[in-house]
Amino acid sequence: MNSRMKKIRKDILDAVLWIGTAILTAIILLAGLSYQYTSDPLGFVKLFRTLHIVETHYAGSIDKQALLNGALEGIVAKLGDKHSVYLDGDTLKSFTDQMTGSYAGIGIYLGSAADGGLVAGVIDDSPASEADIRRGDVITAIDGTATAGMKLEDISQKIRGPVDTTVTLTVRRDGTDKTIELQRRRIHIKTVAGQMIEGTDIGYIRVAVFSENTGEEFTKQFKALQEQGMKKMILDLRDNPGGLVDQATLVASNFVPPESTIVSYMDSNGKEEAFRADGTTQLIPMVVLINENSASASEIVAGDVQDMKLGTIVGVKSYGKGTVQGVYTIDGENAVKLTVAQYKTTKGRQIDGIGIEPDTVVSLRPNDTIDYQLEKALEILKAQA
Repeated sequence: MNSRMKKIRKDILDAVLWIGTAILTAIILLAGLSYQYTSDPLGFVKLFRTLHIVETHYAGSIDKQALLNGALEGIVAKLGDKHSVYLDGDTLKSFTDQMTGSYAGIGIYLGSAADGGLVAGVIDDSPASEADIRRGDVITAIDGTATAGMKLEDISQKIRGPVDTTVTLTVRRDGTDKTIELQRRRIHIKTVAGQMIEGTDIGYIRVAVFSENTGEEFTKQFKALQEQGMKKMILDLRDNPGGLVDQATLVASNFVPPESTIVSYMDSNGKEEAFRADGTTQLIPMVVLINENSASASEIVAGDVQDMKLGTIVGVKSYGKGTVQGVYTIDGENAVKLTVAQYKTTKGRQIDGIGIEPDTVVSLRPNDTIDYQLEKALEILKAQA
């Protein structure tokens, strides 16, 4: 009798669940929203039913929030697009910090490597630079947890944390691992740095990333070097992962002709959008430095310089990220970063999966003590009247 009663209770609970989820689905259908998520009107029923079965019958311990996050991540991951991701609260904060130019961490730019996180760049006067972490190092473990196979966003999140807390990294350089303990602090990212090349009329400007204030920073630096006598320019976009397209447009406005189209793209509705630069009539000879980690907005700028024949591109082929992402908030704390378009350079070139081929190929080896790419840029500009 007891087993019969248990079965009856279970059947009742299952019926309530089915009715509840069916009502929820009906409400969404009546609201006219379900078409945005699934062509199957019972899709939500399947989702909630699956979560209920796992929660009710799984023999091990369950983290309900982790289950929900996994389901949400799976929706976006099924697109098969590495640039489209579900951003939970912590990951969204890290992304927002990068775009605004301030965060709590150790001061490195990360790239992908087979055995962990590649250090693609190091911010000056940061905990990382003070600990002698260098571009090309590979982070193989964070607080004892191996990073091989870990998503780049997860590596970044584990490295970051509250100000004044510590993180222990295992860093591999030239096949040798070294353990380093660093104290996190507030990192204010200066995205632009520049100087005159001594004894020349050549100015050098490096752009680390295109974040919220990059356009303003670049314009100030550009004008300052002009006041110091700059007649030619080296623009260093090596290891620049990209960023905000509008900031790339502001940067380009300093050295492209007026009303130039910097980038255009077609959205999911077939509507073409374009970013145009204010531009200048005072064009100067220039060389743009790129490498395999130059991506997205940095490829837009380099590609336009090449298309418009405004200068020479030196280095090695760039990364090849030619897609535009939009960030859509879900509830104020979580969001979806979604590819919404593919961009084209001013001459209509698509970069995604292709990259920018330099006009002059110059490679760097890990142990080089001379920056041969920069040397080639100087050679090209010195030869110009």
